[in-house]
Amino acid sequence: MSKEYRGTGYRREDLVYQSRQDLWVTANLYLPLPAKTLMPAIVIVHSHHRPRTQSELQDMGILWARSGAAVLVMDQMGAGERLQNYPWNREAYHSRYVMNLQLGLAGESLMQWMVWDIMRGVDLLLARNDIDRTKIGLLGAVAGGGDPAGVAAALDDRITMVAPFNYGESTPESPRFMPERNRWPRELAEPSSGSWEWTRGLPRSTVDQFLPWVVCASVAPRMFVYSFEMGWKVDELPAWERYRKVFGFFNALDRLDEAHGFGPFPGPGECTNIGPYQRKTLYPELERWFGLAPPEREPDDRRPEAELAALTPETAGKIQVKPVHELVRDVARQRLAAARGAQVVVRERLRSRLGDIEPNPKPEAVVGWTEAGAEGIRITVEPGIEVPMILLKPAKARGELPVVAAVARDGKERFIAQRAVEIQALLDQGIAVCLIDVRGTGETEPDPRRTPTSTGPAQAATELLLGNTMLGARLKDLRTAIRYLGARPDLDGSKIAVWGESFAPPNPGGIGMDELPNWTVGPDIRRPADPLGDLLALLAMLNEDGLRGAATSGGLVSFDSVLESNFAHVPQDVIVPGWLGAGDLGDVIAAIGPRPVVRSGVVDGRNRRVVQPAGPPIVDALARMVR
Repeated sequence: MSKEYRGTGYRREDLVYQSRQDLWVTANLYLPLPAKTLMPAIVIVHSHHRPRTQSELQDMGILWARSGAAVLVMDQMGAGERLQNYPWNREAYHSRYVMNLQLGLAGESLMQWMVWDIMRGVDLLLARNDIDRTKIGLLGAVAGGGDPAGVAAALDDRITMVAPFNYGESTPESPRFMPERNRWPRELAEPSSGSWEWTRGLPRSTVDQFLPWVVCASVAPRMFVYSFEMGWKVDELPAWERYRKVFGFFNALDRLDEAHGFGPFPGPGECTNIGPYQRKTLYPELERWFGLAPPEREPDDRRPEAELAALTPETAGKIQVKPVHELVRDVARQRLAAARGAQVVVRERLRSRLGDIEPNPKPEAVVGWTEAGAEGIRITVEPGIEVPMILLKPAKARGELPVVAAVARDGKERFIAQRAVEIQALLDQGIAVCLIDVRGTGETEPDPRRTPTSTGPAQAATELLLGNTMLGARLKDLRTAIRYLGARPDLDGSKIAVWGESFAPPNPGGIGMDELPNWTVGPDIRRPADPLGDLLALLAMLNEDGLRGAATSGGLVSFDSVLESNFAHVPQDVIVPGWLGAGDLGDVIAAIGPRPVVRSGVVDGRNRRVVQPAGPPIVDALARMVR
């Protein structure tokens, strides 16, 4: 379905095409005027800075159509006319962030869906009888377009040339701009760390060794342009050596080239998608490989962005466009139903998704300080991972004491500051309390200025690169601490309960724009939920049969609730890929039974309080569990 505009030397079709059932892609297709009988085709994937109507993208569509190519510029998920999660038409970080969470829960990935959109765009072009099938090019724009372009080309050999800007490095970008930070040997393909945006680092890519440069090199012997937004001396870059070696295996060095901009980062050479200077360095390759002559001048006849709209009221009335969260929810619920119908218990299904959760049965422990009724302890879970704890004991402790293991994202100091009354009440009843900072929380939080979309997601993404999950790694820490407590001669290892706490206030029920907190503009910045303590307590109970019970606050009512809206306020580091293919939280609690679980202050996926029957206060519940 499309509408058409005719300009000087080109025409433009504003169209929508179906990527999967009820998922539609908005796009602009630029074609030569007069028409060609057989022509190359170029698909352009925009960056996360601006959608397909941005000026640089228009320029490329116009100039290469005038040169004799078909140029398809599509909106990525969450951008342009496919905007669903964020009210501003640029920097669609929020859309990607939310869709990452939701797709991940269902066992899907944003990269998977983005690449699928690109492949269906190639289908659209190849369905025409005027496209040269040997000349299908793919350009991925800087910052968010290069990643899916590189992966799509690796998976789809119909794509004969790819230039994935800012993707395909073999060492982090920072050494190029700050050489003093370069501590990596040239022969080491350093994968760098994860990002809040999962498309920048594919899960298991480090442990399975398909790093970005390997993904790009797999295109050989098809045509590949190692491309970057800023200036560089390409002969000095380790990745360039690697590409030359791989293409040399195929005697295809004539199918390898490079493109670049100018200057350092940050600097004047930055572009929003692919700017005039970056295009200038692409012209020789497009002329040599696709027969597209370099333009004599850049286009100066851009059209108003509103004019390029493809999803007109008439078109929208003919098709069903479902929000992504509804499509994901359908997938997730189908997989959840299948999991519930299988014979494998929820514990085993979750273990396969959480990663390494096995505790260190005999952790090394160091008591750093002691005061009246308190000890500062550090246990080593694995090399380089130490978990600090404070063990509080009743003033007149006698014999082996029951103990409550307490965990929260904000750590033991916040626990003491805000739950002192409850802690003292447990101590007064002869119950010890151990406050535990699992990795990346409390004292071990690497960035005290943490926001929900900064440090936590980067740590979580790094664990995914290594084939693990952040939640699973933290569960390993908590289980190790519980094993340590159970082995102490002054504690009763048969009487341990877990306390999972949240200090995050809920959002009000009425929500307007519903914006995420990492981009603090607009009228309705929302707080994220903090279900970490609750989830760790539930998972500890699920995997430690000897625990007596768990009491928590601020947990999620269900992971399904994260899929009920196109907005979600849940930290990325509690998301386990494919969780809903194993069961939801209700299934976990059912598997824990008949041991008690008491949850208060439960919230939904938008961090709004869920009305539930009132239960006993946490202190009373914990005391009964360990008596």
